[in-house]
Formats: sequence, C-alpha cells, structure tokens
Amino acid sequence: MAEFSMIRFRSAFLFAATVAITGVGLCQPKISVDKTRIDMGVIYNGETKKARIVIKNIGRDSLKIVGVTTSCGCTTAKRPKDYLRRGEQDAIEVEFNSTGFRGRIEKHVSITTNDPVAYTTEVTLVGDVIEELQPVGNASVIWLGAVPIGKEVTQSVTFKNVSGKVMTLTGYTSSSPDITVLFGQRTVLPADTIRLSFKVTSKKNDYVSEQVFLVTDSKRQPKVPVRVTLIGVNPN
Repeated sequence: MAEFSMIRFRSAFLFAATVAITGVGLCQPKISVDKTRIDMGVIYNGETKKARIVIKNIGRDSLKIVGVTTSCGCTTAKRPKDYLRRGEQDAIEVEFNSTGFRGRIEKHVSITTNDPVAYTTEVTLVGDVIEELQPVGNASVIWLGAVPIGKEVTQSVTFKNVSGKVMTLTGYTSSSPDITVLFGQRTVLPADTIRLSFKVTSKKNDYVSEQVFLVTDSKRQPKVPVRVTLIGVNPN
C-alpha cells in the first residue's frame, strides 16, 4: 500500500513539474519571420535593391529585439521596434547596394532577440547581378599602380554592349574631381564595343580608390560603376 502511495506521489509530482515547465515555456517570447530566404531576382550592377522582412512575436511574453546585423557593408537593415508585445509585428527594411558586384550573390541578415529557443534568426538574400555595358575581360576595377604625385596618367578600357539594344552614354559622375572620362564616341550598338579613356592625376601619397559612374540612357542600368585605384608616391 505504501509503495502504491509512493508511485501515486511520484506521478503527481512529475505531472505538476511538467505542467509548470510547460507553463513557463508558453510564457516565453517567440520570434517568427515571414521568410528565411528572399530571392531579389535580377539586379543591375549599380542598382540598390530593397527587401522586407516581417517579424512577429508569437510567444506570450514581450519579444526584445537585441540587434540586427548584416554580413556585408553593401547591405543595410533598418532596425524595427525594440520590443514586440504578444501578437505584435513589425518589418525590417533591407537595402542591398550592388555596385561592384557581378554574378550570383548571397548576403545574410541576422536578427538577435531574447527568444530562448532562437537567440539568432538568419534571413538569406540571394540575387543575380548583371550588366548591360560590360567591361571586356570582366575587369571591374582600373588599377593604375604606383603614380608619382602630380603626374597625370591615362588608361583606356573597352566595354561591350550586351543589352541587346542601342545604348548611349550621356556623361559620367565621379567621387573625385581628379578623374576625367574621355569619350571617343557615345553611342554603342548591340554586341558592339566602346573604348573610353580614364585620365587621373595623383594628388596624395596614399592608396586611392575612387568610384566613377558612367551615365547611360538605359532605364534598366542608368549608371555603370567603374572603380579607379592607384597608389600615389613621391616623385623621384
């Protein structure tokens, strides 16, 4: 009889403990995201692509958003509310700057919360970066090497029109006034090439990396990014 009573006591204890643990679990915050993988599709080099991640608290306690980080400086994420109450949701606005990329890309957004089961939730962004005006040889960076300060150097780069339509270059913008782009021609036929000259004057004794955007009449790729790099050195 005593043994039977002990078994009943142990069963009751285990049941109570299970209920208590389950109750604590149900009171915890829990994050839910509407998607863990976002396909941004085709992205033209130089384009900024936007995405949206909806997060929701499906737990019974307040969900604290500890932080939102990205795997690359090319990707930014706008932080949502600091806290989400039970059943509340918010969105993380994400932007990917494709400048300088080519081909298949994969970036990650990490969301850190006080969810005890999923402390970090990761969302993957994928896409394909393509170009309409493509540098021959796929050289996305112009490397001028060591250039004496005060010296002017010129390097030519050939681009191919792979858009399937006529393109016209209408100008350029540059992050430095020391870079000039010389146009021998401005209109390029489909599958044809165009040769441009980049004239640069070295002004400082340091590594230099500047961004130039060729401006086109294309609606899909109105800006074609080209990076110009060199090392300024003291003249002999």
